[in-house]
Amino acid sequence: MVTVNKKNDNIIYNNKNNNKNNNKLLISVLESIYLIYMFYFFETSMDFNIFASSENWLFKHLIGNEKGLRICPFGRIVIVPFVIVLILRNFSFIPISKYFINILLVLSFIMSLMNLNAVAYFIPVWIVELFIIK
Repeated sequence: MVTVNKKNDNIIYNNKNNNKNNNKLLISVLESIYLIYMFYFFETSMDFNIFASSENWLFKHLIGNEKGLRICPFGRIVIVPFVIVLILRNFSFIPISKYFINILLVLSFIMSLMNLNAVAYFIPVWIVELFIIK
């Protein structure tokens, strides 16, 4: 009888662990879809920038109240590895530590300060990562 209980407890524990991993994967996929949409397709006339845009083509982004993409080519390039890491952290064949994810979040904050629209687009991801996933 005792071994049956241990097996049942182990099954329940494994189910809870699988549910947690599945939820984390779902959150990662949703964050990735959101970031790809915001950085590649979302057009708005709302401009949060207080700094002038760089004249270099890689860092030049739309400013003013004209409707369009507000993310520079550099931001659109850098978001791809960020999204890949968000997805790959859920699979055991590539171990990605929580420490590395935290460094990535800090870097995303620092780099997005070049364009405050990117900061606004990242806020939901930072909230989810810091307060929901932990």
